[in-house]
Amino acid sequence: MKIQVNSDKSIAGHAELTTFVEGEVSRILRRFAARLTRVEVHLSDVDSTKSGPADKRCMIEVRPAGGQPRIASARASTVAAAADEAAHKMKRALTAYFGRMQEPVAAFSTPAPAARSARYKKSPPKKIMSPQAALIKPTR
Repeated sequence: MKIQVNSDKSIAGHAELTTFVEGEVSRILRRFAARLTRVEVHLSDVDSTKSGPADKRCMIEVRPAGGQPRIASARASTVAAAADEAAHKMKRALTAYFGRMQEPVAAFSTPAPAARSARYKKSPPKKIMSPQAALIKPTR
């Protein structure tokens, strides 16, 4: 599993931050490492000139082997918190994705109806007469 960390111009993408984010993402997604070809982490500051309660954003894109890319994102007040939250969201998404792939097909089919005993056999449907037919008396 290859991890690539990208950041926009408002986030200082220094080596310590890159190492920290790579470590967190690889630790959290470790159990899926054999099934993933690449993980891309995008760090950004939502409103770069202003500060706010949740202005740091982390978007994680993973590429499962033989599957479509999956994306999870999170916003927080710090880059570390945003990366941690996005990695945990991705872990839940991958657990569901790989869990659905391993489900046997028979689990989704409907069971065959049980055979009815002679005691509970259905009687044939009764003939229903139309209102006009009920008014006409049969002739002999």
